[in-house]
Amino acid sequence: MIFESPRLIARRFGEGDVAALVAIRNDPEVARYQSWSAFSAEDARRFIAELAGLEPGEPGWFQFALEEKETGSLVGDCGLDVLAEDRRLARIGYTIARAHWNRGLASEAVRALAAHAFASFPLSRIEASFDPANGASRRVLEKAGFTRVGLFRDSAWFEGDWGDDPLYARVRGG
Repeated sequence: MIFESPRLIARRFGEGDVAALVAIRNDPEVARYQSWSAFSAEDARRFIAELAGLEPGEPGWFQFALEEKETGSLVGDCGLDVLAEDRRLARIGYTIARAHWNRGLASEAVRALAAHAFASFPLSRIEASFDPANGASRRVLEKAGFTRVGLFRDSAWFEGDWGDDPLYARVRGG
C-alpha cells in the first residue's frame, strides 16, 4: 500500500491486475475521454513492467492501482505526473471502472492522492485538465477540492479535432 482512503487502497500494479486492467481500459465508455482506444493484455503487462521501475514523486507519470478495500478488486487507477522542468508542479489523472461510477470513488481517490502527494513530495501545485464534454470529471475535481484556474482554447488534439482544455488546480494548503 502506498496510501489509502476510507474505501480504497492505492498500491503498485502487479501481474494479478492484468485481466481487470484490460477489462477497464477496453470499456468504450471508460476510454471515451482517454488517449487510448484499445488495450491488450500485452499492453497491460508492458504498462505494469514500466511502472515497476518507477517511484512515485519522481518526474513523469506514476499510476497507482486502486483496490476497493471491501472486495479487494481493482476498480481503477489514478496517476501523478511530477513535471521534470519544475518538480514543485504535478498533474493528476484518474480512471474508474464503469461498474463503480457514481459512488464517489474517483473524488475520494483524487482527494487522497493530492493529500498524499502534498505530504510526501515538495509539490506546490497539482493541476488537472479534461475534455469539457466530460462533466463528471469536472465534478470529480471540484469535490476533491480543485478549482478552475483557466481554459486553453483549441489546445488539445483529440480524435481528429481541436478541443478546449479546462484547467483545474489545487495548491498546497488549499
